[in-house]
Amino acid sequence: MENENLKKSFILLSTILLVVVFSFLSIRMVETNLLSSNLNTLKYLHFEAVKHRDTIIAYIKEHNDEEIESYLTSFSDDRFEIELQKDAEEGSIYYLSIKTVDESDIRLSQKIIK
Repeated sequence: MENENLKKSFILLSTILLVVVFSFLSIRMVETNLLSSNLNTLKYLHFEAVKHRDTIIAYIKEHNDEEIESYLTSFSDDRFEIELQKDAEEGSIYYLSIKTVDESDIRLSQKIIK
């Protein structure tokens, strides 16, 4: 009788240990997947910001101030906020800043010489 109780105790202990180990492993796997997903989102947003920056730089170099202003007001990507400032002393220098609107904190800045 005592030997059978000992077997049941051992089985219960080993079952509890297995449950704890597998739950720890599954939590680690979920954390890794969430982190990977977040990194992919940040990479995508950075890539989009770089595309917008390159497009705006090319547009600035080829167009006049009125066309640039109308282009920026018609810009329709709700994920990004674009600021363009013209240097008051040197009229051919622009300062471009592109940042995300959400909490991902991606910001690109560029000095553009026309």
